[in-house]
Amino acid sequence: MNIGRRLLSVIWAGLLAVVILLIGQAAWVALLSTNLKTTPKIPWAVAAMAVVLWLMWQYLGGRWWPRQTAEARRRNLRAFSVSRRTFTWALVGGIFLIAALSGLWIVLFQISRTPANAIPGMGDYPLPTMIPILLMSCLAAPFSEEAAFRGYAQSILERHLRGPSAVVI
Repeated sequence: MNIGRRLLSVIWAGLLAVVILLIGQAAWVALLSTNLKTTPKIPWAVAAMAVVLWLMWQYLGGRWWPRQTAEARRRNLRAFSVSRRTFTWALVGGIFLIAALSGLWIVLFQISRTPANAIPGMGDYPLPTMIPILLMSCLAAPFSEEAAFRGYAQSILERHLRGPSAVVI
């Protein structure tokens, strides 16, 4: 494959990943800001974003039209199930990572003069409203990013930029 085609592949993979990411992230920002401006005590944006993520994931995974691209979309998403054991260990590792980072953050905050990183106005909303919003915020970004970068962009780059096969002597 010539250098021009490789460069186009890199540009295409990057642009497609950014578009997928923007769809997921822009939808969440728009829904959340509308929700907090109109009815801050009812976190309806969480349910709406769950639908958006589900629809996005289904389409990127090969459902619906056009049928000609369904297999390529499914292959590009690369969303394969992992065993329950692997998932459990990943979850345990993530929990330990968050605990370690929290401890590091506390230590760094104690030994340096760091201003608080408070989001202005967030204390105005009731806690029962904020918990589902924070949980959806923790889901919207990774689902969008995984589909965009580890899925579509990486699949395209792996297919188009494959180097020569290694020779084992």
